[in-house]
This record gives sequence, C-alpha cells and structure tokens, in this order.
Amino acid sequence: MDFQDKHIITLYQKFCNQTASVEELAEFSEFLKHDAAEKRLFDLLEMDYELSDIHLREIDDLRATQIYQEIISRRQPLRKVFSLTSRIAIAASLVIIAVSALLYYHFVDSQKQQLTYISPATDIPPGRVGATLTLADGSTIKLGAASAGVIAREPGLLISRNSKGEVVYEIVDKESDHLAGNNTLATNKGETYRLKLPDGSLVWLNAASSLTYNTAFNANKQRMVKLEGEAYFEVAKDDEKPFIVKSQHQEVRVLGTHFNVKAYPDDRLETTTLAEGSVKVSYQAAAWNKDTQIRYNDEIKLSPGQQSILKNDQIMVSNVNLENALAWKDGNFIFNGVGIKDIMQDIARWYAIEVIYEGEAPIGKFSGNVSRSKNVSQILMALESTRLVHFRIEGRKVFVTK
Repeated sequence: MDFQDKHIITLYQKFCNQTASVEELAEFSEFLKHDAAEKRLFDLLEMDYELSDIHLREIDDLRATQIYQEIISRRQPLRKVFSLTSRIAIAASLVIIAVSALLYYHFVDSQKQQLTYISPATDIPPGRVGATLTLADGSTIKLGAASAGVIAREPGLLISRNSKGEVVYEIVDKESDHLAGNNTLATNKGETYRLKLPDGSLVWLNAASSLTYNTAFNANKQRMVKLEGEAYFEVAKDDEKPFIVKSQHQEVRVLGTHFNVKAYPDDRLETTTLAEGSVKVSYQAAAWNKDTQIRYNDEIKLSPGQQSILKNDQIMVSNVNLENALAWKDGNFIFNGVGIKDIMQDIARWYAIEVIYEGEAPIGKFSGNVSRSKNVSQILMALESTRLVHFRIEGRKVFVTK
C-alpha cells in the first residue's frame, strides 16, 4: 500500500469520524470524481468492515446496502458543506458505486458552483414564521413577527403572543368555559408557527397545516385537537384528561409526552413518531369475511424512537432516527433514501412553490441534510450535483426533469 492509498484511507476515516476539515472533505470529494475511484473506494470499505477475504462478486445486495447505509448515516458537523448521496446501484451481482452521485460536496458559498439558470432575481427565499388564527366567532387574525401582547379576547380567555413568538391562551374566568368555542390555527405554504394551548401543551405547526381545538380544554373530560398537515406536540401531563390528536384516518391518544404527527391530505400515508413517553395510535383497518370487506378499529402502542406508518388500512411500526424524523422542527431538511417526489413535496410546502414534472419523474433515492433557512436554489443545486435530476425556475414554479 503506497502513501497515496494510506492518505485516502485517512481521509475516509476522518469523514466517518466527523473530524475532517473543509479542505479534507474537498480533497476526498475530488478523489471520488476519478474514474478509478470506484474500486479503490470499495477496497477501503472492505478494509473498514474486514471483508478482505470476500471477493467483490460474492458480496450480496443486502450486505452492500448495509455498508452504504452505514457510511451515509454519519453526518458531518460542517455548516458550509451539503452532503447529498444516491443509492448504490447493483447490477449483474456486481456492486457499482456511482461516484458522482454517491458523495458530492457542494460548497454553497463558492462562486464557481453557482448554476447559471438561477439569479438573485429568480431565487426563492425560505418560509417564515406566520399563521392565521380563526376565532370562535369566525373572525381571523394574521400572525407574524408582531410584538408580544394581547391579540384577542374570548369569553373567559385572553389570547396573546409571548416573547418567544407563541400564541398563548390564558384562562381568566373558569365560569365562562361553557361559552368557549373552537379556534383554528392554520399555516399557509411557506409558514410555520408555535402555539401554547390552554392546558400548557406546546404545538409546533409545520407549513400548510391546521390545528382545530376547543378553548375550554380544562373544562372537558378530554383534550382533543384535529390536525391536518404536520405538527410536533409537547403535551402537558394530565392523568385525568387524555390528549387526543385526530387526523384523517387515525387518533393518537396520550396523557403527556412528546411526539410528531404527519397527516397531509395529499400524502399517501400518515406517520406518528414518538420522541419520549408513550402513545396509542388507533386506526380503522379492513379485513375480508368470505366475499365481504369489513372494517374494524385497531390500536398499537409506540415506544420512544418508534414510528407508525398508516397506509391503505395497514399500519407498520419501525425504529427510526429521531433527528431525521423530527428535522423540520429544528429547522432542517434531512432525507435518507427518499425519492425525488417526496423530497419535492416537502420543499414545495416550505418554499410555497409549484412543482411541475416534465416527462417521467427522475428515479433514484437521495440522502442528505441542509438547513431550511437556505434559499431554494441551494437545495436544488445540491440535488442537481448528483446528475440524476435537473431543475428550472420560472417565477414560483419549479420544473423537474431527468
């Protein structure tokens, strides 16, 4: 093994240990662009995973995928770097690493990396804090970056914004609880907002979402909200009054815990992710009795770090990376083996854009992370660097091609 091979191994190990500098990451990226990088990179994988006695042709698809996922799951802590990866393609029992799509670092502040079709005039900024509050009498209040203070009064209630930008409900007359009605907090595309419910529970509402609730939380036997879209909940504990989140096809019941529900009407599925505590997810399932389809209610219980996925009357439970699953709440996009349509759906909601596919949608799976505070161009350019997808911006429309 010559000095250069040892140097590449060192770069690879620093990447895996998250200790590589920007310069070292750039050097590793340049290495991956070379024609001979495929075999040399796989030799490094063999060495790292002690596969030296296994011939390349004998490595099965599952093992190759495990090796690949192990590498791309290790995120780098450098803000100036956007890492974007594509899945390993396996053909004729040979592991082929598509280097240009496997690991390409895009430096967003480098002038030579800027694509010519995007100019400051056509770029689209990220979403912002904002929402619309609809009161029980039907009146509406636009919420944004206004200063703290009282924004509305309802029977027995004061509704205000605190210094953190949250909408806060304060009960000032418990005798008026029976007069309370429903309120709805709704975000448009490109908006997000945080709410503190009358019981003290906190809700983070993602873009293009709405939450409907009765303001007499403390007077009811249960605390129920209706969600359309996505929200993260930190529920104030109350053993006597369960907290229930109703979405289109399921109910999530808790006493006090932290969890996320994603239930957009145009999604193919509904997901519930538990960060701590426990939740019960009730849903309506279907079964066949001879020639007749019958429907029944079922229920599963999640443990921290688990996610339920409800799709087509069936529910699956799996362990997930909470940082990835809850990235939107912390201001990030994190994709791990996601198709372009699912990625663009999330981008469309946050940047308030229309996505149009010209021809068939590009195939392949993408993984990567980037801050939601970036302009849309920086995300699109990073996706384009894989050479698997191309974009064109016209106004607030983004055209997608292979």
